[in-house]
Amino acid sequence: MKKILSVLLLGACLFAATAQAMVVRGTGTAALVGHDLTDPENDGSADANVGYNATFRASFQADFAGESAFSVFDNRVGAGTDKWCCSTNGWVEADFGAQRYVLTSFTAASANDVPGRDSDIWRILGSNDGVNYTTIFEYNKDGTSPWQQRLQVNQYFAGSDFLTPAAYSIFRYQSLSTVTPTDGHQLSELEFFGTKAVPEPGSLTLLALGILVLGLNRRKLGR
Repeated sequence: MKKILSVLLLGACLFAATAQAMVVRGTGTAALVGHDLTDPENDGSADANVGYNATFRASFQADFAGESAFSVFDNRVGAGTDKWCCSTNGWVEADFGAQRYVLTSFTAASANDVPGRDSDIWRILGSNDGVNYTTIFEYNKDGTSPWQQRLQVNQYFAGSDFLTPAAYSIFRYQSLSTVTPTDGHQLSELEFFGTKAVPEPGSLTLLALGILVLGLNRRKLGR
């Protein structure tokens, strides 16, 4: 029993040692990971809703034009049209349709303007119906920005910064407060990374049954 406990303790220690906490990747576009779920090919148009693997929605400024909400998915970190600014608090989301993903990490990048426009209370949420949302990650430090520099790219990881979530088809960023409320809200970029969800056993059974019926029908037609 002591040996078993020692092995379990060692395993727990090794897991804790290898768990990766938030990483500051650097500043600017070069600090992005790239090839995220919204644009695996990294060929989305930075100024139009073309070439992306997701449908985008936002509480307002739902566009790629100017400093609108969809600019957070344009694969660029910078000023002007490379950011979402300077709105009040709201949300923007990526919808992957029928495909569900388990979020493994995400990046969030600050914009170029004053830190007072950074969100100090914000969340990443998941949903499968666009109505019911579950909080996956929450940053809640009133008056304190999560970024130390302008155009800084932070990466957050499941298993250390947030619990490994269920599989979702929609991922939403929602800002609830900014460092200086009167300054408005800004964000330069978001990247979501995850693994495709394995179909539930019931779905696999139905799929297998459908294939079997199709095969039987073909055999009957071939007689």
